[in-house]
Amino acid sequence: MLRPLTDDERAWVEATLASMTPEERVGHLLCPEDRGYTPEAWRALLEEVPLGSVFFGANTPDRLRACLEVVQATSRIPVLVASDLEHGAGALIEETTTFPWPMACGATNDPELAHRMGRATAREGRAMGIHWTFSPVVDLNVNSQNPVTNIRALGDNAAHVAPLASALIEGLQASGELGACAKHFPGDGVDDRDQHICTTINALPLDVWWRTYGRVWQAAVDSGVYSVMAGHIAFPAYAGLSLHSSDARPATLSRRLQVDLLRGELGFDGVLISDAAPMVGISSRISAEEKAVQNILAGSDVFLFAEPRADFVRLLNAVRAGRISENRLEVSVRRVLEMKARLGLHREVFGPPLLETERAQFRDDAAAIAEQSITLVRANALTPMTLTPGARVLTVTVKYPESGHRNRDLYTVDAALRARGFAVDHLVNPPGDTLAARAADYACVFVNIAVTPHSLMGTMRLTGDLIMPFWNAFWVDHPNVVFTSFGSPYHLYELPHLPNLYLAYGPSPVSQEAAVRVWLGEIEPRGVCPVRLCAG
Repeated sequence: MLRPLTDDERAWVEATLASMTPEERVGHLLCPEDRGYTPEAWRALLEEVPLGSVFFGANTPDRLRACLEVVQATSRIPVLVASDLEHGAGALIEETTTFPWPMACGATNDPELAHRMGRATAREGRAMGIHWTFSPVVDLNVNSQNPVTNIRALGDNAAHVAPLASALIEGLQASGELGACAKHFPGDGVDDRDQHICTTINALPLDVWWRTYGRVWQAAVDSGVYSVMAGHIAFPAYAGLSLHSSDARPATLSRRLQVDLLRGELGFDGVLISDAAPMVGISSRISAEEKAVQNILAGSDVFLFAEPRADFVRLLNAVRAGRISENRLEVSVRRVLEMKARLGLHREVFGPPLLETERAQFRDDAAAIAEQSITLVRANALTPMTLTPGARVLTVTVKYPESGHRNRDLYTVDAALRARGFAVDHLVNPPGDTLAARAADYACVFVNIAVTPHSLMGTMRLTGDLIMPFWNAFWVDHPNVVFTSFGSPYHLYELPHLPNLYLAYGPSPVSQEAAVRVWLGEIEPRGVCPVRLCAG
């Protein structure tokens, strides 16, 4: 359960709440995203709309600091700064530690490593001025074709995921520097669709949900998680609409799910925030005029990625008209202020600068997770690989041509091989005839599949244009081909005849380095895949 406030924290909350104008109270219901605003643009926005929280995505430390100094200086009440640090601060902020993706943590099955990942993320995040991370993802990857969860999830089994999720939450919040946000309630990973493009459905019967997702959500609440994100996910069984599931409202618009289930039955009393407002999972169900108002009336405390000026006016008008009562408004504002107090924002909004000794320890923590996560799914005589120093090798990256994630081209693999004395050439999505023609020139071909979740993807399947080289089965003619997934673990379904396969669960540099070490026999593959695989 939530940590009780100290007397000092309680006094600050009550004094601040009593001093707030109606406009400041309404502003605390909104969390817009940074859209590349200059510091001056942030100042202008905050002078017009007294926001309670803001979200920053990918950034450099210098640009982030410049913006946040203005954000905090312009605001009478400290602003809660959020980000998506799902696999460390380095997931979005340069010059900080990028951890392996969460499923790699699941493959270690080590709560202590999960706690260390959370602690490092908290320290680095707060040093950058971040107070709130929209993580961990506590969804269960029940459906291998779900395009949202996949390697963002810890696994597919509640008994396995619950202690790891609890350890992550406790690590993130242990120092009081960062607030965690468990997502996506009532649970993604059952549907094979994407909340970005439609309302998705958790179609589990109620008793099954309680044994699976309910178990994980209860563990998160019991761990004292500061916040929960409601997804654009319907739960027909709880809404009593199992026979008409398409009529079920997403959690972001369902008081039954937010208030009755999450707050009532699970006992959560922290900050409840919506998933992103532009996603079609909510915007296809309600007008832009009503979206923020109905989300708050359904039980949310904060509306994420709001249109700050327009939604501020809409919510303020709803309060003035009595549609959102003063009491209802105060309940949400109090929760947000209590979270700020638990994080010590009334004392200091930035954390102390990072020490090099800390940075080194966090890099070691990330490497430990990576090295203990690499999983050997299928082995042959090539595992591990024996290569003569100076040998020519070819690395092949198979990926979708999307943008938005760093490290996708897997150049850390190339650097690690070169550091060991190999001559390395690199191809990205080569045509089948190119790959077949060139493969014979190399002592070994490392085929690395980097298919990871991203917005609007719609599928995690390998499409024909990416796998035609494999259907040409060049490995039948080449003696030394090693396959590794640096993303989805499920590729044996599309490629059931692969002679060998390692899983690295994401393209983070530490995972790339660890994979090379395993390929060459420097360390043993110790990971255990945390999801069920199907070879088709």
